[in-house]
Amino acid sequence: MTNYKIVGIGESLLLIHGALVSHAMWQPQVVDFSKNFQVVTLDLPAHGSVQDISGEYSIEVLAEYVIEQLNSLNISQAHVCGHSLGGMVAQQLATIYPERVQKLILAETSFGTKNSFWERIQTGFAKPFLHITPQSMLVNLSAKLYGSLNRHVGEFVRQEMNRYDHRISMRVMSAAFGYASKDKLKHIKSPTLILVAENNKQTHAQGKEMAKIIPNAKFGVIKRANHLLNMDNPDDFNREVVKFLRFGV
Repeated sequence: MTNYKIVGIGESLLLIHGALVSHAMWQPQVVDFSKNFQVVTLDLPAHGSVQDISGEYSIEVLAEYVIEQLNSLNISQAHVCGHSLGGMVAQQLATIYPERVQKLILAETSFGTKNSFWERIQTGFAKPFLHITPQSMLVNLSAKLYGSLNRHVGEFVRQEMNRYDHRISMRVMSAAFGYASKDKLKHIKSPTLILVAENNKQTHAQGKEMAKIIPNAKFGVIKRANHLLNMDNPDDFNREVVKFLRFGV
């Protein structure tokens, strides 16, 4: 079984999924985007069809994995769109391999969880909570939260997260908690679009700050959307991404 799918022709557009789901989250985008681009979706290690990796599991390691996949597909350069955890991987790609990233879309993502006193407090509570909470409860909480606007999104989250056991969940979430890219953002050379969901206020402050730090960055809000903004409101999400990729606005 391959760990990627390619649809369409044209400039390559790589879509990187978030934590504890899979490339299937991009289904509302693939048909639309493939009208103008060669759309590449893949599963990160320990997600979807890809087995976990031995040793360190970090954003840096995941970025190297993505580069290996692009190399195997003979894709030297691509537009990169990352959601949440995938947005962290996308940031890492844009800072370490700037020549590989044409334009960058960062959706509902973060440059770290320990940048302010309040963030450190939140992270300090979140990490032990996740460790002691049974996987079934984490799945239920996530499905309820992310499906608050659209029931089918909650059902998708539940189906996806039920693939993973608690060990994998903690391994993946630890990678997100351990990432810090704020000091690197000023070095991103790719034109960048930062998108947040109207109904998930938690990402707005960092999204706006990213847009100030990253040179040549734009900031946008997807209305009527929660964390999985591309699924809650695919029409607006798709329109904003295609407009940015084709025209830069």
